[in-house]
Amino acid sequence: MRFCLLTVLLFGLAAQAAPTPTVIVDIHRLGAHEVAALREAGGVQWSAEFGNELLLGVSAASLKAWSARADTRLGPPRLHFDEVVVRDHVCTLHNPEPALAVVGGYEILRKPPSLAKATIGPLITGEPLPADGVVAREVHNWPDQQKAQLGAKGVPDPLLQSLVDRVDAERWFGTLTTLAGFDRNSFNPNLSSAHDWIQGQFAAAGLQVDSFPFQLSGGSSCPGQGTVNLANPIGTKAGTDLADEWVVVGAHYDSRNSNRCDGTVDPQPGANDNGSGCSGVIELARVMQAVDTRRSILFMCFAGEEQGLVGSRRYVESLQASGEINKLQYMINLDMIGYASSDSLDTRVETVGTFSAELVRFAQAAATYAPELNIITSSSTQAYSDHWYFLDAGIPGTFTWENGAGIYPQYHRAGDLPQAMLRARELAGGILKMDTAILAEEAQVLAALFADGFE
Repeated sequence: MRFCLLTVLLFGLAAQAAPTPTVIVDIHRLGAHEVAALREAGGVQWSAEFGNELLLGVSAASLKAWSARADTRLGPPRLHFDEVVVRDHVCTLHNPEPALAVVGGYEILRKPPSLAKATIGPLITGEPLPADGVVAREVHNWPDQQKAQLGAKGVPDPLLQSLVDRVDAERWFGTLTTLAGFDRNSFNPNLSSAHDWIQGQFAAAGLQVDSFPFQLSGGSSCPGQGTVNLANPIGTKAGTDLADEWVVVGAHYDSRNSNRCDGTVDPQPGANDNGSGCSGVIELARVMQAVDTRRSILFMCFAGEEQGLVGSRRYVESLQASGEINKLQYMINLDMIGYASSDSLDTRVETVGTFSAELVRFAQAAATYAPELNIITSSSTQAYSDHWYFLDAGIPGTFTWENGAGIYPQYHRAGDLPQAMLRARELAGGILKMDTAILAEEAQVLAALFADGFE
């Protein structure tokens, strides 16, 4: 009897661990109850939520019925929950393994469960599925209890609205078009020209300009390249009575082409990645020029991001060494904010679990000041951009961007040009309006100065 029971238990575990066929279901604006019903439907063995799409492991017997649905497409043929590794915002030089599929803008890979659980950290491209299977979730699909935290659409604050109205998507697009004309590979000597131009834009916005220097070695990402001297251009808007409390708005300004790492042969315009984000930092500096703030705002564009977040990491390490890390109060990162694959304008807001309350703030800001955006939130972030080392140092912050690098056909290609960025002005304009509202709150804005002198 004991042997038979053990046999049954082992058989049950084996059956549970068996890979299954998968399907990918469109759950855009479906609602929490409907999504839960899909996850609990007959034939579903396991599930993982990726914002506007749901990955389901289903029984072979139910596969035909699932694949016949108009809202469903086939996923990888045989996969198990514990084998899934989620990858995002990755250069093929760092991880050449092809993705099994793109789900909700995220790439998924297959690894043995023991290896899947080990794939976590800023220098590793990918993470295992979280225990609850929720990688990212549309605000429209939040559970009722969580959605209740948002309340009704907020009444715009007149002061914040006056700032939000200053976001000029056309001006932003002109800025990124200019940036795309520079060769901004970290190993190209011409990167310094882009650095100087960015500083000039900060100065024109009334900021005190500075630069944070550091060195970058070619290493494994660019074999044969020697060490180069790089710098992060910085524009500081001094606060009033809380000037020693800093809010950082950052984005990287370097670019790369997956085929080259020296920037001398194949074009590397990097319009969306990340002329869009750096131009967003410049646009926010122009917007905030109209106000006084209690806290200081540091607008900065990082170099060496494509080689492993080097510019932002070195900056954070320097503050830790000097003790100035205690001055940092918040960080907003912008990276790839200019491509939307549909008119729904899917927008991700990501952070780590420690700061998951920020997701509610951004969702509320979007509902109030940029309702055109479809907000997708995640506190299971593995999009390792320049926010990462700030968050790792305990600084509250968020990453705001489009719905993943996996949706952009020109990611790390010579074709990453302004004209390739679909719905660029609409998406970036909304993201910048949302970020303006949060930035104004974090910097503790005092007064708006209107062009006609009326306050």
